[in-house]
Amino acid sequence: SLKEALKRIAILEDRILGLTTETEMRMVNSFSMKPERFEKPYLFFLIFYLSFYGCQQMEPTVGSSAVQDSATQTTPPLVDQQISLNQVLNQEWILELITENGQRKEPVAGIEVTLRFSAEKLTGSAGCNRYFASYQTGDDSQLSITDIASTEMWCLQPEGIMEQETKFLQWLDKANSYRINDGQLTLYGNDREQKLVFRKKHN
Repeated sequence: SLKEALKRIAILEDRILGLTTETEMRMVNSFSMKPERFEKPYLFFLIFYLSFYGCQQMEPTVGSSAVQDSATQTTPPLVDQQISLNQVLNQEWILELITENGQRKEPVAGIEVTLRFSAEKLTGSAGCNRYFASYQTGDDSQLSITDIASTEMWCLQPEGIMEQETKFLQWLDKANSYRINDGQLTLYGNDREQKLVFRKKHN
């Protein structure tokens, strides 16, 4: 630091001005100059050097500071990667979670309830029967599913399959919005407490 440099200058100045021994005076006389003429130029250059060295130590390292500033910058939050139905046409989805009145439950085991959007209609399996319907999309991920119809088979197994199928088709009729994100398709009802969550089926 500058304070340490000035302290060193003062110590060296005292030592130089204290050249009073006989040997030191003999060295001065051998150069045919008076002590004042020998000491003062030497002292001037010494002070100049130490002052310059002290200033160099005090200069900030701009490069390292800039690196630290850039390193501490926070990463901007990731943007939601939601996509539209038009980007996943003809993709098959499998029902994996049902939420009704805030209660979550898994579908009946042993069957697949599926859904597929094409350019003109919605088709899939309700568990026992095949179904088909018309749909329309709007702004802000709005969705309207209409004209739902299905085949008329009756399945006894697994237990609960027909009850679930009836409710599933009713839920499709009530769906009014959707969300596609991270390999999942979610259909929401009017109060958003009722929803169907599908996962993307990989071929």
